[in-house]
Amino acid sequence: MFYRFARFLLKIVFKIRYKLVVHGNTKLPETPLIICANHINLWDPILLAIIFERPIRFMAKKELFDNKFLGFLLNKFGAFPVDRDNVNIKTIKDAIKLVKNNEVLGIFPEGTRVKTVSEENMKTGVAMIASRAGADVIPVFINSNYKFRSKVEVFVRDKIAISSFDDVSKDIRNKAITRAIYENIYKVN
Repeated sequence: MFYRFARFLLKIVFKIRYKLVVHGNTKLPETPLIICANHINLWDPILLAIIFERPIRFMAKKELFDNKFLGFLLNKFGAFPVDRDNVNIKTIKDAIKLVKNNEVLGIFPEGTRVKTVSEENMKTGVAMIASRAGADVIPVFINSNYKFRSKVEVFVRDKIAISSFDDVSKDIRNKAITRAIYENIYKVN
């Protein structure tokens, strides 16, 4: 209930502040799913939450939960903390369980906001989670400077079927999935 109400209010705020243009299909299948997007601004998770109908559970850096009010809001939105310097097995298991329970996981696979696009910035954790949970991945590219009344352009890419990597040997599977996510997020539009 809170998620839907807050999403409604944030959609209004977003429409006042920005000119939103979305390319691609925003209707998500009712299957285990991971949304992977580039991360350029603090508005990115809010943007993804308002363009997709299904609630998205985001991994968020643990420092955001240090602020009591922000931590409360993040918890209400279903976000959960991750220590980016020391990702532990419990965090990965929690993410896998969440996805196996047919929830949508939101991850910024570079682990933080980035200014320079490089495949080396990509973390393989999302590939591990997708592979172990049997979840497909929806890559998303966000393009904006987020200045007042500027255009915010979102490109929702075609789903990456995790099953298409079943024949890839285990020792290189995560890298292959990570590369596919990177290439799909940043492909020329």
